Amino acid sequence: MSGGVVWMPANGRAGPSTANDDNTDEALAYLVAAAGGDVDIELIGAFVGDARRVADQIEQRTPIQWEALEHWPDYRGELPGAKTGGRSLWPRSLRLQPEVEARVQAAFDQPSPTQPGTAPAPANDGVVLRGHVRGRALVGGLLAALLDAGVEIRTGARATRLEVEDSEVVGVNVDGHVERGRVILASGGFQHDPGLVDEYLRGPPLVPMGTAGCIGDGLRMTGTVDAVLGNTSEGWWMPAIHVPGEEVEGVAHYRPLHGERAQPGAIMVDRTGRRFVDEAQNYGDVGRAMRSAGSGAPPYQGAPCWLVFDAAYRGRYPVGPLEPGAPDPPWLLRAERLSELAQLMGMPWGTLETSVTRFNAGAAVGTDPDFGRGTFPYDRWIGDPSAPHPTLAPLCEAPFYALEVHLGCMGTKGGPRTDTRGRVLSSRRVPVVGLYAAGNAAASPFGTATAAGGATLGPALVFGFRAGEAAAGDP
Repeated sequence: MSGGVVWMPANGRAGPSTANDDNTDEALAYLVAAAGGDVDIELIGAFVGDARRVADQIEQRTPIQWEALEHWPDYRGELPGAKTGGRSLWPRSLRLQPEVEARVQAAFDQPSPTQPGTAPAPANDGVVLRGHVRGRALVGGLLAALLDAGVEIRTGARATRLEVEDSEVVGVNVDGHVERGRVILASGGFQHDPGLVDEYLRGPPLVPMGTAGCIGDGLRMTGTVDAVLGNTSEGWWMPAIHVPGEEVEGVAHYRPLHGERAQPGAIMVDRTGRRFVDEAQNYGDVGRAMRSAGSGAPPYQGAPCWLVFDAAYRGRYPVGPLEPGAPDPPWLLRAERLSELAQLMGMPWGTLETSVTRFNAGAAVGTDPDFGRGTFPYDRWIGDPSAPHPTLAPLCEAPFYALEVHLGCMGTKGGPRTDTRGRVLSSRRVPVVGLYAAGNAAASPFGTATAAGGATLGPALVFGFRAGEAAAGDP
């Protein structure tokens, strides 16, 4: 379900471009500038300082070989220390034995952007994972290395309770059976548990994305050891759409609304018909804008909201699974006039018409006076380089279209706080002996920031690696 991109700043793999020559000081400056809210500077420093070593170790210990995405920019390119590419990596195509590949869940409509110059793995027996299945290649490469090392991988095994003796974690209860040893929580977040979402995230309604197993088991287990929690009100936000009938593992599937927002000839409006965001900025910040649109209190105006576009856009750009030229599906609203479209959307037609008219006036001369769309490096990168302006064009050509956009949560950012080695901290800010956490099961040190492509998986790999080392080496 992942695109397989990992953000590893100062990774030593940037190409000859001097713009992408990177170092840990610049990476740290960028993250400090981008982060807000519940931020842990010490952990951020540990991440940027160890990313290259962990990337190297993964290449040495697994079949994975990294490819630097030279043209994939940091998401806040206007900030100090940002780079135009090279910090995000993904696995090169690799070949796995069929019995290993068969254990990795099939990718569900999760294409990765094309990276020029990608070569396939050498021809020999096995299954090649490449192209749109970079996430499968990442999982498959890690899995192959574990199996080669003799690690037992159990699926369908639910961990529900920590075993604690004298305030130390000595094991975990798995399906009623106690497995003794040190415990690393890497069970993901809690976006698929409505009760935990209501308790911690609150705000406007959201739709859960990612694997259905992210139901907060790790968070619940830490309650038995007086763990201190952090960043529990934040998530990895993503505007999302739903095609009726699409499911994964019996749960409604929500597709990321990624590049569609940024192409010329489309805008996003709230439930009243007003624009409220630079649609072309990174998905995390668009999601945060959806959460805070209007007053940020009920009735929520930005979640869900609408993507509105015209016939010229419809004839040129894909929207989710819908290709240009394909018949209009029932889940896409269509009308010959904006006033009719507003009626279908359930909003005052005058407000929508005013929003479109104002946007069109600026777009016609290549500006967005309200939100600065197209003035930021990321906006221009994700737009259409072949268009007269990469992300701005008036909405003029009938018919007009609208698509409902939900506030998606790809994962939550909250959980137990950890030290720089992944040890879970108690309310007294001392490590809980025998307990470690990484990934979305732990408190993200980034606060509100979505720094770049792979900003979830990069820290998950680094702190997962460090937690494993600590669990193996602690006295």
